[in-house]
Amino acid sequence: MRAKMPILLYCADRELLSATAFALRLQPYDVTAIDDSRGAAAVMMASDLACGILIHARQGDLAGRLIHRLLETDLHVPLLLVDRAGDLAPVRYADMVLYGRNTSMAHILGALNVLCPRKRGPRSAA
Repeated sequence: MRAKMPILLYCADRELLSATAFALRLQPYDVTAIDDSRGAAAVMMASDLACGILIHARQGDLAGRLIHRLLETDLHVPLLLVDRAGDLAPVRYADMVLYGRNTSMAHILGALNVLCPRKRGPRSAA
């Protein structure tokens, strides 16, 4: 069994956070789900993460400003911004931006495949 890659998931909307974290945990990811931006920043600075995912769910809420503050910090973690609300663009600090309310879990998983570093090991002969 492969070791799960540690990722951070931040979303101020607790229902969306819970559903997204559940779906990501079914994949090869060890998800730390946080709905507080200060906690998310602390985890990003202190942990050895493969990727960080920041989800902005509602237009005009304070989470948008907090996400901008997170993106402006000096992080050494690839960042995926999922802007479902559509009011954070253009964002120049994120490594990848998924934009729009129709962003699906398949889009997020595809982006994680691109952003997360993969370690290739020897293949076992079956």
